[in-house]
Amino acid sequence: MFLVLLRIAIGWHFLYEGLEKIESTHKGGRPFTAEPYLRASTGPLAPYFRNLVPDVNGLETLDVGRLKSSWAAEVERIASHYGFDKEQRDKAAEELRRTEEFADIWSTDKETTEKRDKYYHELAGVQAIERKTGALSFERERAAAKRKDLDSERKELIAAPYGKGKDLRAAIIGLATPEQRESAGPYVPPRTQLDQINDMTMYGLVAMGLCLMLGLLGPLAALAGAVFLGQIYLSMPPWPGLPANPMAEGHYFIVNKNLIEMLACLALVFIPTSFWIGLDSMLFGRFFRRHETSDTSPRSNPDNGPGLGRTAPNDIKPIPLSSPGLSK
Repeated sequence: MFLVLLRIAIGWHFLYEGLEKIESTHKGGRPFTAEPYLRASTGPLAPYFRNLVPDVNGLETLDVGRLKSSWAAEVERIASHYGFDKEQRDKAAEELRRTEEFADIWSTDKETTEKRDKYYHELAGVQAIERKTGALSFERERAAAKRKDLDSERKELIAAPYGKGKDLRAAIIGLATPEQRESAGPYVPPRTQLDQINDMTMYGLVAMGLCLMLGLLGPLAALAGAVFLGQIYLSMPPWPGLPANPMAEGHYFIVNKNLIEMLACLALVFIPTSFWIGLDSMLFGRFFRRHETSDTSPRSNPDNGPGLGRTAPNDIKPIPLSSPGLSK
């Protein structure tokens, strides 16, 4: 019974976390994003987690050539989405030209150039320490602290071109007629890998939570939960030599709540509580009980022929003492 309660409690935790993230995203609150967590990764999988964030270091935005290419591609997507005619496309090209002129002025500005060169130099130093296999703990701590400072510098550097990109998008969308907007619907920028991760996190937590609480596909839901928690643990593990997790609610050493809950989920993978109490017992209980019965039934003895079971000790007949095969 306590194992069933453990399964339901973990499911409730997953479900509530997922619903809270969905509500904040779709009901006017602060949209959920995994970006801050991925950026703050410090564990052995930190480079992998950081690279899930599009343009994580802002290098594409700071490169004026790639910046212009991204603007031109978005203008073309908007024009194709609404089906612009030649006059609208000419106006869109003029808007793009003015925005590109701003990019040229911004990229060659002396202050911008100095800040950008300084950012490149310091970022290279941090990445060198992060890739260094034998880096000491104090070096990693300094690199983690420096990366936070660099993140602030990155936001300041890309603020101007990022804002210009938003203005350009709004101006091109504004060229569409009411008929084109009604026919084509609102323009939605292409989904990024981060958008997919956010959706998988929100709706995956809800799905895992419901399955664990209802006992539906319990072992599979528990395994998915263990994999998810394992990734969370490895992103910022409380290991010696690694910087402390700035988002931690307490003080941990090697073991934290994510690891404990992950181990509990792994236990639920091999303990079929959903076949005791849950929808699995209703949907698959007959097969499960049949499988258990076949495992515990006596195995057939090949020496007794087909269809004959192993001879029980009570079925062995004693040999009489007067048998001709026995000598006194």
